[in-house]
Amino acid sequence: MILRSKYIYIFLLILLFILSSCSSQPKVEPYEYFASESNYTEIVVEGKGISYEDAESNARVQALQNVVGMKVYNETKVRNFKLIDKTILSKTYGVIKGSEILEKTEKDGIYTVKVKYQVSKNIGDDDFFYILQQMKKPKIGVNITNLTDELNKVAETAIESELSKYGFNLFDSDRIISDYNSLANEGLDVIITGQVTSEYAGKYYGLESARSKVDLKAYWTSTGKLIASINEESGGSDITKNDAIKVAIKKSSTNAGEKLAKEILKTWMDYLANGIPIQIVVLDVTQDEYNKIYNRLKNIFNIYSYNFSNDKATFEIESNIFTDEIYSLYLNDYNLISQSMTNIVIK
Repeated sequence: MILRSKYIYIFLLILLFILSSCSSQPKVEPYEYFASESNYTEIVVEGKGISYEDAESNARVQALQNVVGMKVYNETKVRNFKLIDKTILSKTYGVIKGSEILEKTEKDGIYTVKVKYQVSKNIGDDDFFYILQQMKKPKIGVNITNLTDELNKVAETAIESELSKYGFNLFDSDRIISDYNSLANEGLDVIITGQVTSEYAGKYYGLESARSKVDLKAYWTSTGKLIASINEESGGSDITKNDAIKVAIKKSSTNAGEKLAKEILKTWMDYLANGIPIQIVVLDVTQDEYNKIYNRLKNIFNIYSYNFSNDKATFEIESNIFTDEIYSLYLNDYNLISQSMTNIVIK
């Protein structure tokens, strides 16, 4: 009896050890950040493709995207956004320090791989900005109007320079008119407007000095919705009063431009991950056609606004694909009048 109790006790100890060992294993899911060392972030992603090689390439892109998302947000949030293509892999190969394929499956010609990657936390600025350059991003225009033409241009150029660093496409500021919504039809996705002020601040160590303040707002041209607003204030000095004012305006505009570029980029990454707000305008349309288009769209997209007036239909949808794909897949029986990343006009 004593011997039997001893065996039962040993068996229970072994069972307890096994259970505790199993429970200590981390649960790993696709796209989930789960470990962080001093030099790298370890994540698991799931890639899909028409071959195992293509699926692994897709997984690598997602691993890079996640780390870029962390860097932009400056926090451990995984953001899954889309890039133009996979050419980034040729220039950012060293960012991924190690990989381990956890699972491979194939169904109906679609290959899926689950891969654990060790991705460098200290992704270099060259790699970081190159990846950002490859992202599909909205075209942005800058319009400062409250100063002289010369000083307005100083502010606009400084802001545009910061936008360019983050890979945004720029709209010719000379083409910008007050009717921003109509510019959406010409390819302008985002308009940045602002007020820049400056004042002379007296002598400073033998130089003329000035202060400048800039208030900027960014809007979607298609909907008029506010993306972000930023204000900055800086000082500057130079030999003449006019040059000191220019230096101050350039500094404040540069600082504001960098902050606003990051805010627009964060918003855009969220849209790419969760759905881009897109406006579809149909001209010279009947009530029956309007109903037909509405029924077609509601089965595919989330429609959060729709309107029909004066033979014109307007739909605001949320989409995980870009406007060129929307048109070619679902609206190609209409004539394409104009198109941008967030706006389609058909007839």
